[in-house]
Amino acid sequence: MEITLLIAVLLFTLASFAFQWMPIDVTALTSLGLLLLFGLVDVGEAISGFSNPAVITVMMMFILSDGLVQSGVITRLGYRITQLAGRSRRRASFTLLASTGFLSAFINNTAAIAIFMPLAILLAKHYRFSPSKILIPLSYTSILAGTCTLIGTSTNLLVSALAVEAGLPPFSVFEFLAFGGVLFVVGMVYNLLVPFRSLPARASIDSLTQKYHLGGYLTEVRVPEGSPLVGATVLEQGISERFRLNVLEIIRGRRKIAQDIRNTPLEPEDVLLVRGTMEDILALKGHFGLLLLSDTKLEDADLAADNNVLSELQLSPQSSLAGHTLRDIDFRKNYGGFVLAIQRTGELIRDKIAFVSLEPWDILLVFGPRTRVEGLSRLEDFLPLGELDLRLRLSRRWWVAAALIPLVVVLAATGVMSILKAAILGVVVLLVTRTLTIQRAYQAVNWTVIFLLAAMLPLGLAMQRTGLADRIADVVTAVGPTYGPVAVLGLLVVATALLTEVVTNNSAAVLMVPIAVSSATMIGVSPKPMLMAIAFAASMSFMTPVGYQTNTMVYGPGAYRYTDYLRFGAPLSVMGWILATLLIPRIWPF
Repeated sequence: MEITLLIAVLLFTLASFAFQWMPIDVTALTSLGLLLLFGLVDVGEAISGFSNPAVITVMMMFILSDGLVQSGVITRLGYRITQLAGRSRRRASFTLLASTGFLSAFINNTAAIAIFMPLAILLAKHYRFSPSKILIPLSYTSILAGTCTLIGTSTNLLVSALAVEAGLPPFSVFEFLAFGGVLFVVGMVYNLLVPFRSLPARASIDSLTQKYHLGGYLTEVRVPEGSPLVGATVLEQGISERFRLNVLEIIRGRRKIAQDIRNTPLEPEDVLLVRGTMEDILALKGHFGLLLLSDTKLEDADLAADNNVLSELQLSPQSSLAGHTLRDIDFRKNYGGFVLAIQRTGELIRDKIAFVSLEPWDILLVFGPRTRVEGLSRLEDFLPLGELDLRLRLSRRWWVAAALIPLVVVLAATGVMSILKAAILGVVVLLVTRTLTIQRAYQAVNWTVIFLLAAMLPLGLAMQRTGLADRIADVVTAVGPTYGPVAVLGLLVVATALLTEVVTNNSAAVLMVPIAVSSATMIGVSPKPMLMAIAFAASMSFMTPVGYQTNTMVYGPGAYRYTDYLRFGAPLSVMGWILATLLIPRIWPF
């Protein structure tokens, strides 16, 4: 009966992950609640994930990574590297990918991509190729580099903690490098040689107005002498509410007014830049007797003239805007800009965007005063995709943040202290020296990942307790007597790699580790190579945009389709499976 109930919980969890019935952390917590409800775990086991060393270490590494990012060192270093790339597109691409890979081996992948994705887009514009050619390779490089060290991905930390529970010693900081390095080099060669032939040029390098097809939605109208608008303000006439239009700018002679537009009295011959459907624009024209300047073709240069700017901003996974509409949060009033369009997983939304509920990774096309829009790029809610401020200054104690992660790595690698102890002490130094505020530390943690990890770990315990892990292992190890433990390891790699495309990498690891341990026990071999296989396979998420956060991040900016990931990622997954099956048993013998 217990196994039947657990299978039902597992099926619900997998289906909810796959079809996105709920946010992934809500799904994980719901599964935890069901385990408690059915008596599959007790209360102590249910909350054990929140004190698991891997979960706490991941939390500390989020904070350390953010401290490094906020110091400004990485951004400045990234620009210097791309400036040194030279005139060769291939050499510039190699420099960008190698830099991303090195950084991703030691800090959170999402932070690395947030820094280097704008650089990749600028690189594509400079060398006149589509960003689609470089963004998926950028994500894959970050994923592969994360497998090279214990702290490169939360999956490695998680598997290491589960290995300790299985009676093995914890994995060292660079223990993964023996195979991760091979995987990274093979991936780098693949990412540099293949994309320009196999990846389509979907993302445009044209102007943003052309990219978002805004010709029919942005129009200039002139206020003639005698119009009821003369002497009135946009707010007094209720233009936004009555006509569902946004007045983005008032052009008065050579002067462009973008501040306090709603309260600026209009004068004869003022030109209004308005956004809305043509039906609503024509209604405005007829009601106030305006002149439609339909012969004017608006470009980025027209919109971004003087003190205004047109920019793309992506919602971060921790964005407080997620779940709200632009109308709910009064974006214009609180953020000082207009959202002209929203791009979501390849879908372009331009109509009635004020009523669209925002989601993480949505891309907003924002128009407004330069100072306000640039200010948005510094908020935690947004990740800038366009030009970055090259004059970013280093923080006052930048050297503290820059030194801490290398110091944590050295202390853990030399065995002076555990990675958890070193990470906690590193965070304490950040806070005590005021290099990072406690409020900023809270914001730095991706709580979705933390709750996902903590809530999923008891599911692995339940699989072991009920004997479900053993029953699945019976099926997996059936090939053992005939083909040996290498075949069992190969099957585990395939199963984990496919599972991680449907659920998250951490969830796949939690579900597969008990099966790997049971399989090793049944065939009488060391569980270590099996666990290493799970750790690497759980990070081989190349065939869908939803299995790994960095894949989701580049989906919109690259204008990709699901099939692009499958076509470009499947060969890399197959190569990873072959290499793992052949090399892991040699590096970590049975």
